[in-house]
Amino acid sequence: MKLTKYFLMGTIFILLAIIIFFSNFLDNFIRPFTQVFLMGSSKGKDILFFGIFGLLLIKSEIFKYYKIKENSIITKFINFKIINKFLNIFKLKNKTYLKFSIILFLFAGIFGLILEIYMRNYLGIAPFTIFVAINPDSTTTSLLHSHIYKSAIGSIISSILTIIPSSIHTGDSLSQYTPQIANVIIIILALLFLTLLRSLKNRLPASRLILTFAATCGLIGLLDGGLFSTPYIIGIYGMLFVYFEEDRMNYYLGKIFKNKYLVDKTKDTIAIFKKRKSTVKKTFIRVIPHVFLLFIIILRLSLSIIGSNVEYYEVDILNPTGNIDLENSYSVILIEESLNKTTIHISPKYNEIELLNSLSKSLDNKSSSYSMTWNFFSYF
Repeated sequence: MKLTKYFLMGTIFILLAIIIFFSNFLDNFIRPFTQVFLMGSSKGKDILFFGIFGLLLIKSEIFKYYKIKENSIITKFINFKIINKFLNIFKLKNKTYLKFSIILFLFAGIFGLILEIYMRNYLGIAPFTIFVAINPDSTTTSLLHSHIYKSAIGSIISSILTIIPSSIHTGDSLSQYTPQIANVIIIILALLFLTLLRSLKNRLPASRLILTFAATCGLIGLLDGGLFSTPYIIGIYGMLFVYFEEDRMNYYLGKIFKNKYLVDKTKDTIAIFKKRKSTVKKTFIRVIPHVFLLFIIILRLSLSIIGSNVEYYEVDILNPTGNIDLENSYSVILIEESLNKTTIHISPKYNEIELLNSLSKSLDNKSSSYSMTWNFFSYF
């Protein structure tokens, strides 16, 4: 592989990921930047962002330079014709691989929501709730911010790595409640890496960097947040934008910066697009990414509002052990006890996230897990 600008940039990003993993001195400089698009960045997200971004940039060059020669060592063990048939799989157009990536991302995001509903069904808790696994560390998950896939991957990471910084949260405590089928994310991630890498081949700088950034955010959002998380939405929007608007973007960038190469590379595609008689069809194609972005934001806001319980917070404590006394610490409205569950209604005067964190501390070593209704309006 040649030492290209993408290889150098990717190497720098991977080195940053390694430095962040083993030290904290860069956190205050990097965190304000990454938290803007990673939805409340953390050490783990920062490591993933720079690591995945760098890896994609470096590996995107593989398909450009790697070729099997007929008289190579590999062909002594495998028939050259068989190798060629296998490599033909990777000869589809970049746009086709990008389409596969978008479909996989959407499938994984929607399937994550289905798993959230399925998990709540067998635990006997309502869908519009935040589920919290307490031990050994508090881990939350909900339809609006899912950690289903994170817990599946986290349990594997925890079993492989003996040393993980305490500031990196793997979501391992949630894995005991996560349906086993959630492990399919490992296969999906492998397929996504392959399709994304192949879709990056020979792209012009602007579209390659946008697509790499979008793919990195999307992969992080898929694991930490799910379909409605900010990085996931950025990822899907960026991929759709490149899919539908890549040539137009490169063409006008060439015009703006007087780059003849960019203009010549894309002018034929732009000419074909302009010749289309259907103005409605042209407009529809151009607005697809923006309509999708608007749709998913509206859907998230709608779920946040519709699922809110503004009258009280309903807390279902599963498998309570010992004496649970919350009346002295919170404004409790009602307490109902059953064999394996204690239900408590708490005043809506509390901020949702503050109450959630406080309850996790209060219920530590007193319950295996609990669920709590959310209140979107508590943030205002």
